[in-house]
Amino acid sequence: MKKVSIISILLSSLLFAGSLSSEEITNMIAKIKEERVGISLAKLEMTENPFIIHKKEKVVKSVGKEVVEEVRQEVEYTLHAILNHAAFINGKWYKKGDKLGLYQVVYIGKQSVDLTSELAKKTLHIKKRKNKFMNLNKGKK
Repeated sequence: MKKVSIISILLSSLLFAGSLSSEEITNMIAKIKEERVGISLAKLEMTENPFIIHKKEKVVKSVGKEVVEEVRQEVEYTLHAILNHAAFINGKWYKKGDKLGLYQVVYIGKQSVDLTSELAKKTLHIKKRKNKFMNLNKGKK
């Protein structure tokens, strides 16, 4: 049954493949050769990074008799690597003293980075990979 269905699919594809005329093929090639206009560099730089996660937090305040709702967004920072006293956070390299949003990088260790702002302090740790493709075990000597 499998052989019959495979042969019928192959035969039908051969029949439909020969139905294009040379004029249709020429038109397709002409469309492919047309210069396409992409996004401008200025507009590309304005796009938001899709790999940065924003945490939204609703804050309800009462000012006198009025109740005011505020939505605060905070960027979630991910530390990917540390190399030569520089930290790779959310796709960019930072050194001690650099600004990262509202935070400033104050310490870069072997496995973590400390960030401070006027309101809070954060410590980022390198994310560990879940899947290890190769394990090296030292044998007894």
